[in-house]
Amino acid sequence: MNQPKPRWLAVLLFACSLIYLVPEVIFNARLVEVAGGAGLSPETLHLAELFGRTISGIGVTLLLIDLLVVKGVAKRAATAIPSIILIAVIAWPTVFFGQKWLVDRFIVEPSSAEQRKDAFFSTVLRSSLAHNALQIEGIPYEADHATTPSEMTFLALMGGLIYSNDAFLDSVDKQKGTIVERYLINRAGSEFDGHYAQYQEMRTQVNGAWKEYEKANNKYYSAVNGRTKEANKAWGEVETQVLKGWNDYQKAEKAYLARAEARAQELAPKIYANFEERNRCIDRYNQSESRFTRCIDNNEANYKKNLKKYGLPYREMDFWLVKESREKGTTTVKESIMTLGISALLAGIEIAAGDGGEVEEQMVFSKRVSNYTPKILGLMQSQFERETGYPMGIATLTEFRHNKVTAQKVRARVAKEGLTLPKTWTLKQITVFKNAVKTQILDEANRRWKAEMDKRDMAMKPGLSFSSFQRHSDIQDEIKAQMGERFYVEPMLTTWNNKAFYNNVIMVNVNRERDYWLNYMESAVSQFEDGAPMAEDGKNALRSIIVPPISMSISLLLVLVTFLKLPFKFWKLLSYNDDKLGEITASEKRKAKWIEQGIGLLIIAAIFVVPVVLGKSKFTDENTTTGYFLSEIDKMVSPVGSTVLTWVLHTQPVIQPVGNAFERNFGLFSLFEKTVMEPINKLDKQVYAMISPSAAGAKGTLDATALNEQREAVKKRGQLAEMPFTVKTNVSNATIRVLNIKPKYQPGMKLALGNYHVEVSAPGYKTAKSWVSHSQNRNEHEFVLEK
Repeated sequence: MNQPKPRWLAVLLFACSLIYLVPEVIFNARLVEVAGGAGLSPETLHLAELFGRTISGIGVTLLLIDLLVVKGVAKRAATAIPSIILIAVIAWPTVFFGQKWLVDRFIVEPSSAEQRKDAFFSTVLRSSLAHNALQIEGIPYEADHATTPSEMTFLALMGGLIYSNDAFLDSVDKQKGTIVERYLINRAGSEFDGHYAQYQEMRTQVNGAWKEYEKANNKYYSAVNGRTKEANKAWGEVETQVLKGWNDYQKAEKAYLARAEARAQELAPKIYANFEERNRCIDRYNQSESRFTRCIDNNEANYKKNLKKYGLPYREMDFWLVKESREKGTTTVKESIMTLGISALLAGIEIAAGDGGEVEEQMVFSKRVSNYTPKILGLMQSQFERETGYPMGIATLTEFRHNKVTAQKVRARVAKEGLTLPKTWTLKQITVFKNAVKTQILDEANRRWKAEMDKRDMAMKPGLSFSSFQRHSDIQDEIKAQMGERFYVEPMLTTWNNKAFYNNVIMVNVNRERDYWLNYMESAVSQFEDGAPMAEDGKNALRSIIVPPISMSISLLLVLVTFLKLPFKFWKLLSYNDDKLGEITASEKRKAKWIEQGIGLLIIAAIFVVPVVLGKSKFTDENTTTGYFLSEIDKMVSPVGSTVLTWVLHTQPVIQPVGNAFERNFGLFSLFEKTVMEPINKLDKQVYAMISPSAAGAKGTLDATALNEQREAVKKRGQLAEMPFTVKTNVSNATIRVLNIKPKYQPGMKLALGNYHVEVSAPGYKTAKSWVSHSQNRNEHEFVLEK
């Protein structure tokens, strides 16, 4: 008789079993950490399951290869290897997807709304216990030792133990508010250091912003408070400008006078010559009109040429005549000598005639330069005014100050510096000037302030105290962005110590979440029905309390069976001798079979009986609440169930550290996370979406908008948001009921944002019943009844 398997296949299966044992033990330890930790969530549990389902698929595949690849098939590699591949292709995906499908198909999906609600509350109680927020009398769970194998094993089974005991759930139902609050407070306490560190970091940033604000604020008030000084300084500059202008004016007048005198020196003889030439023309050609005219024209042309040469505008020659006055009957010794006594004789005649003392005036032409200088200076007036802006002849500084040109020049100069004065302003209006300077300084300070605030995207006024600064909406917005909506209260101050932070932030947030979760948990049972808004939450809760015990038990069983069978397989492998198989007698075969069966029984006893009978755990003591739970399971469910749980509580704490040691040395779970976790997760979602038990019978899912809006409202305001709720129908006398609330339906009644189960009925019409999502943008819901 031949061995069922050749040596090469036996060696291969032994090696594979030995290798498989390592990741299975690691998964077992990882599952205990996840399911028995304080941070259990559907996501973390799902990722741990992926690793476990991957490994268990490999384990079952090896088992099937060991059972199915036998005798003739295994003799040749040409038939054995394709058989192994075929089994692996069929077995691994069947186990990987099938175990999840079985749980959903036979446990999760058929569950009732009441079961889902109880499962949800059980998870809350479990989390409360994990965070030391709940002390259940008789349960020796120690939160301070939450990472020990025994505590984690118990916590992984805790949800299922509570869920299986209706009496216990009823007894703690009235304490939900206290339980949730204590759970949240203890969780907040365990996370306090991290949140306070975040608050301190935010406080450092706000203090930095305050220093920048102070710097800008000091600049602003330095400018504003120095306005009077700056105004006086500006007026001093005006006085300096006026005095300089007066000095310049005087210099210009002197310069023009010197130029006029110089021109008069040259021009006086020439104009005098023109006068004499004109007289000669009159005396010489008074008998000939044509010659007289020609003589006069030539003289006039010469006169014009002289004026042009010296840059003077044309004036009639008589312009240069000088008025002379003489008192009749008088003369001087000089005149008498010069006229050889004729002037004295004339004076005597005038006296004799009675004309003495009369003043005689006449216009004469003169050679004296002094008679020409004023007239030339007068002709240069327009040029002087163009150059200086002023007329000639301003005699005093006071007259110069109050000249309108001086005011115009001051206005023009300060306008270049941004200071605008009224067009009617004069230098007498000193106060007006200073006020304008102060206004300019204030406007410039405000402009610079606005630029500083715009740079920081703020709209603050200057002069705020730190207390007002940190309460400003801009700073509060920054604080809110730093802390997040969950840990923001209005106003949030940066002067709180850790105690004030705890009272003003942590406890406020605890109260918000408590109210939210109580409302969430107290929802009607119908909210957990298929298609209802809380159905998936209930299913996830049920998975979180059902899957870990099942997976842990199976994994633990596989680990122990594999571990205890390996030495036996190794011994059989060493005794392989194909040449002597035919020499074994029938009695020897029976003896070998009895020995093999006996060893199998010993293995079973070692795996099951020894831990249950001889094992000890503080959680299975008959005097503890856990022992009470186990006895209730024994009565209400099955003795097998309580025995299995007892076996797990005794055995798992021994195996879990081994898995941790393997992970530290081999890092297989970490490698799985980094390399194949994502593609396997993607494959799982795609395939399971097609085979999921809920996919075929789904009643449609509700819009999550309302629940999301409600969650945001709770985060922001700490209370539920309500909107008018109206149902419209095509039948006027229809009866409308909202099945998951106690108050009777009234059109426009205010209901919290969320999902509601509405029934509309009327005589002669088919009753319509459906869930509706009540949100801010969808608060009117229409039902059309059919006959």
